[in-house]
Amino acid sequence: MEKLKKRFYNFIFGTEEPRFKKFLQRVLKDEFHIHPIKIDSVSIIFFIGRWLPFAIAIGITTGVIASIVDLLVVSINAKLSENIVYLFIYPLFVALITGFIVKQDREVAGPGIGFSILHLKSKHYLKVKALLFKLFISILTLSGGFIAGREGPSFYLGVGIGEWVGRAYGFGKRFKNMLGLIGAGAFTGALLKAPLGSSIFALELENMYDFNYRPFIPMIVAAIVSYLTFSFFRGNHAFILLHSKAVWDLKSIPYIIGLGFLISITIYIYTIFFHFLRKAAFIFRPEKRAFIGTLISIPVLAFLYLYTNNPDLLAAPVDMKILSNLAQTQFSVSEDFVIIVCTIIITSFTLGFGIVGGLILPVLIIGAALGNIFGHVFPNELVMFTLAGMGAALAAAAKTPLAAIVMITEMSHNDVVIPMTAAVITSYLTSFGYSLYLGQENIFKGSLKDFTSHSIKSDEDK
Repeated sequence: MEKLKKRFYNFIFGTEEPRFKKFLQRVLKDEFHIHPIKIDSVSIIFFIGRWLPFAIAIGITTGVIASIVDLLVVSINAKLSENIVYLFIYPLFVALITGFIVKQDREVAGPGIGFSILHLKSKHYLKVKALLFKLFISILTLSGGFIAGREGPSFYLGVGIGEWVGRAYGFGKRFKNMLGLIGAGAFTGALLKAPLGSSIFALELENMYDFNYRPFIPMIVAAIVSYLTFSFFRGNHAFILLHSKAVWDLKSIPYIIGLGFLISITIYIYTIFFHFLRKAAFIFRPEKRAFIGTLISIPVLAFLYLYTNNPDLLAAPVDMKILSNLAQTQFSVSEDFVIIVCTIIITSFTLGFGIVGGLILPVLIIGAALGNIFGHVFPNELVMFTLAGMGAALAAAAKTPLAAIVMITEMSHNDVVIPMTAAVITSYLTSFGYSLYLGQENIFKGSLKDFTSHSIKSDEDK
């Protein structure tokens, strides 16, 4: 028995008499003396004492302001909806006010995210006057008559709130970028009811292709607090309200990939047209651009309404019902096509000419309409195709693939992660080289010469 035991030890440990005690002592000595394990108590205290209170303060502040914005937007829209004609006259009134405000401060004009991305790279704080102007005109714009997203104004306002609250908390300028991002994620998370997706969106948007996790924990805390505050005052219903769950089948995956590719091409056309008109608007004086662009877009908006007979398109930012309709109602192919083309034209002449509002909603409408077309082939999977279309369009336009998947899931309370991922990856990979937002840089930009040089170098190394 003893001989068998020694053979076993020799087979396992390489020696007939293993010294367990000395071995354990040596291991413990290595772990606790050579590689000491210690808790970074200073960092923990700094987070709990500074970042956590700041995140909660940002969450409550943005949640309350977002609730007020939503309440006013819904209330104004309720008055405008009493007579459909008001929704065609009201935009001209808003455009005149926008022109007056832009004359006072030009940085207020336009969607807001592009400017915010560039601003976050600077050392300056957003002006309080600009924040108040942006808040006021955003409420008017989102109340009806425009196809404009909530995230543009909310991102801009969130950046400003984050910077100034952080400054009040004693954070220096070296944290300005993080403070602004935290505020942007929190405010957008409340207004879109997507705290996790909005936090990831803010990080992916500002750190394109170079994800930086440092602001993520305080940002998600702020976004959740903001979302809970907003939900307390305004309710917890989904923004994309669906009455049935999405279903899908493996046989539809090739069609989903095709949808992603088609969306990439469509968003590419949208990007070119939008930025062309944005630059063309410079031939007019700054204070007149918004009115001229809106005046041109009104006939297109009227045609869109008359052709589809859908009033939800005139109040798209208020409750996003148009997205719910596209996800559950089979529109004709011609109606889907008209919605896509008119959305591109209207938003390019309004948002491109200086009207305040975001580009996410127009992009989601385009993606949903293209998904609705594919729903003719798979009528039982209409919900899945429209949601996948929304995610793919957002990923292509903003270069935020992860945020697109999470955000659409949160906004719809529906899980289509696998098919949506197929569409998102396709649209994302085929959309390198362009973005709807200014300030985003493609770090994968290169040339065949770079590839050849790398290949030669690799061969030499071998």
